[in-house]
Amino acid sequence: MAIANKLTTLMPAFGAPTEYVTLLSQNCPINTTTSFALTGFINYVRTGRVRYKTQAAQTASQTTGVVITGTDGTNTVTLYADAVTRVAANFIDFLYSFISEFNLTTVTVAVTLANVGSAQTLDLEITGNP
Repeated sequence: MAIANKLTTLMPAFGAPTEYVTLLSQNCPINTTTSFALTGFINYVRTGRVRYKTQAAQTASQTTGVVITGTDGTNTVTLYADAVTRVAANFIDFLYSFISEFNLTTVTVAVTLANVGSAQTLDLEITGNP
């Protein structure tokens, strides 16, 4: 499923983003943590927004944790972290804002799924500015 309402059009007030990267239709299996690296920026980013959404509500699997980190290749910073168990079989559409002192070249979203059922399919996108 393509992202219809892109961050670049929804959030122009956060500064016209110079960087935009997506990872679409990513498989996220249950009972494990899966990391997705958003990289390939033309420049580094220091501020931005990360969006994580599920393409379909799975019957029983549930998100039990999200950790977002950024790296400049040497230093790593945690931009967001939780260990909250969400309701099973719900669609998820999260938006996280961040600011960092580092010149981030990669932002990684780690998602933990638990329970039974099938894997989820995720879409991720990031907008950012130096």
